[in-house]
Amino acid sequence: MDLDLDQTIQQVLDEAERDRRFAAPSAGSQRRAFEALAKAGTLGEPYPGVFARSGVLAALSRRDRALHLIRTLARLHPAWTFCSYSAALLHGLQVPYTLLDRPHVGVRPGCNRTVRLKSVAFHIVKDDEPVEFDGIRATSLPRTLFDCMRQSSFRHGLAIVDSALHHRLIGKRALARYLDARGRYRHGTAAARTTLHYADGRSANGGESIVRAIMIERGFQIPELQVEIEDPMRPGAVFEVDFYWRLPNGHVVIGELDGMVKYRVNTAGAPVTAAETQRRLVAERKRESHINLTGATVVRFTYEEACDEDYLERILVRAGVPLVSAADNG
Repeated sequence: MDLDLDQTIQQVLDEAERDRRFAAPSAGSQRRAFEALAKAGTLGEPYPGVFARSGVLAALSRRDRALHLIRTLARLHPAWTFCSYSAALLHGLQVPYTLLDRPHVGVRPGCNRTVRLKSVAFHIVKDDEPVEFDGIRATSLPRTLFDCMRQSSFRHGLAIVDSALHHRLIGKRALARYLDARGRYRHGTAAARTTLHYADGRSANGGESIVRAIMIERGFQIPELQVEIEDPMRPGAVFEVDFYWRLPNGHVVIGELDGMVKYRVNTAGAPVTAAETQRRLVAERKRESHINLTGATVVRFTYEEACDEDYLERILVRAGVPLVSAADNG
């Protein structure tokens, strides 16, 4: 590979990284050079024909990888309108990682959807006014949420719509009106209505939404979310708990979704020092001891443990969380 081509490759990669996208070399010798570097492991190829430095690619989260790819494809295909989970990312919603396997693009009725079908999911979209994010076209927020709720599982759809309500991007009534107006005779509308029925903007993150969905599916009483509990050791001070049940006899059960991420990164997602991690762990143990002093039954579980549905059911039953009928949970 000659020096000029090396410099050109560096420039293409540098420009792509500045724009938070992947490099898409033109056909010919440059494309072959990128492919050779990918074969050697210097570059990664996250999507056919687009490349990034291997170290840069490894450092990206699944969410950022998906967004980088959307920006890359929007540059290659300016007329494309992203929809479904890809549009949800552009709207700033929480999308479970398992839904980020490929980009989703809307097409008009009658368009050929077989082109690169393995790499892109094409969907017919009509009767919608697209919006733009830095020049990237996406379906409107109501249409995006409707598509996500009807195309995904209850758990994943709940996480997405919860995040829209949490950030006050749309109201539950407005979304219900959209389903009434646009959802008639469309596949998945009934599922979307069920998901919207249980949606709650108090959910703090997608993990909590998915765990709550599992609780609903397993027939448990729906917990209250982000309830403030007075600290018995500091009068006037309060802390929020993830899940809260008050039983008929007045006893309280508190569920806490635990995970190491909150101890290791800051609110921007950047790593913190080992000393800060230790300080957070100590503070969390102190917080838990104060919650126990309230007399409530406290159960803690990780996201992975909660996704083991039998385990979650056993621990909630032992804690006294009641199983109820679907009508009672409505």
